[in-house]
Amino acid sequence: MDEIKDDMLEVNGENLLPEEEQLLGQFFAEHQLDVEDRGFTNRVMRRLPDRSVCLNRIWTAICSVAVVVLFFLTKGWVSILGTMQGFFTDMVTSVSQAGILSILGTMALLTVFAGYGLVMSER
Repeated sequence: MDEIKDDMLEVNGENLLPEEEQLLGQFFAEHQLDVEDRGFTNRVMRRLPDRSVCLNRIWTAICSVAVVVLFFLTKGWVSILGTMQGFFTDMVTSVSQAGILSILGTMALLTVFAGYGLVMSER
């Protein structure tokens, strides 16, 4: 009994056995209705307004300008430079020579992999 329960599939709240599901699949495969539209769908799609693309570009431009303006109004470069200075100061003062070499090696490997990725993506 548990095997039958495990094999049952639930569709719209009703349980179906695999055999029933196969019969339904065969029925719908045999009774598939193909409607010819003689290019109607393509003509409709070409006539639809391309307004969403235009609005998307305008919205992207407005957001980009807003980000640049806010960056300069809040003097964002000060925060970026301060963060980078603190990072490099901490790295030099707290990391041993072997640690610095491993960081530089990792950065070199990442650069090589990034370059390889760029070369392969252009092919």
